[in-house]
Amino acid sequence: MLDWFHTFSNLQIGAMVLAIGLVVTTLAPYAVRRHFKLDPSEHTAKGAEESFKLFISLTLLLLAFCLVRMQGDHRGAEDLVSREGTILVKLDKSYEAFGGEIGPKLQADLLKYAKLVVSDEWRLLERGGRNDKVSELLASLSRESKQLDPRTPAQQVARSEIIQSFNQLADLREARVAASRLQLPSYYWFAIFCSIFFYTVFAWFQSPLPKLVTYVGGVTCGLCLLMTVLIATAGIYEGESAVTSEPIQLAISQMNKSAPAKP
Repeated sequence: MLDWFHTFSNLQIGAMVLAIGLVVTTLAPYAVRRHFKLDPSEHTAKGAEESFKLFISLTLLLLAFCLVRMQGDHRGAEDLVSREGTILVKLDKSYEAFGGEIGPKLQADLLKYAKLVVSDEWRLLERGGRNDKVSELLASLSRESKQLDPRTPAQQVARSEIIQSFNQLADLREARVAASRLQLPSYYWFAIFCSIFFYTVFAWFQSPLPKLVTYVGGVTCGLCLLMTVLIATAGIYEGESAVTSEPIQLAISQMNKSAPAKP
């Protein structure tokens, strides 16, 4: 269901959620009660109002907790991508410092790796996948980096930095791929929808009808706004609010400037 929502823009998601919410909690009960001339008794309306307030509070609490959790996951994924871009630039500089015949070659392979991450692997992250070409190139870079044979003190220092940075790069890539599987547990969604269901039931018993339209309609608008934000951020690499590869693209632009000129 969330995958279907993420095919739309955030504005479209908000419009759909708001339309459904207002129809179910406000327009439908107003039309039904007015058509059949239904009017709950004073005691029923009073009890429904107290229960309605309870489920408003419960729904807001659940939504707030889930939003904080999803925003934390998003922030963590953005931090991983930012650090990955930084390590790419640092590793590129270390290969350049190592020099020799192997340094420029490894620079070119690293640049190719970064471009493959953006062009091929990023779209697979929506489903928690990884690209085989990226994995193979990363393994090749790891092997060649560990086989570097320093001949000067400067190359010795560069090799040490290369090994350290490469280990960080491999770890960050694994963490980035793992972050694609982060999602809100199903029991939270179940709790939210149960709370909204009871909120809707007690909304139908609000009396008089003008109060139902203004009171319930206003609260529904607020809840729909929160639901829209939650749905929009429920996928780390999906939808309009997805974590982007911009830090890696910026790293590529810097790596291109330091890449050796081709003859």
